[in-house]
Amino acid sequence: MKKVTDREFYDNANLVDGLSGGEELVVTAKGKPKFVVTRSTRPRMTRALAEERSVGTGKGTFDGTAFLRKLKK
Repeated sequence: MKKVTDREFYDNANLVDGLSGGEELVVTAKGKPKFVVTRSTRPRMTRALAEERSVGTGKGTFDGTAFLRKLKK
């Protein structure tokens, strides 16, 4: 867990980029914690996750126009 002041946080956006997955950055103002920034770990793409995120049934072809019309309704 790193601690930085609010001024340092707003001046240097690379602080968040430097965090590893699950690491926390506590931003303080006047010595008291203001908010906490946490970088989450990206889930690994598995077959189950890919099927969950996929569009369509997987059988035959995918009709993109019909899908967009369905979204508009």
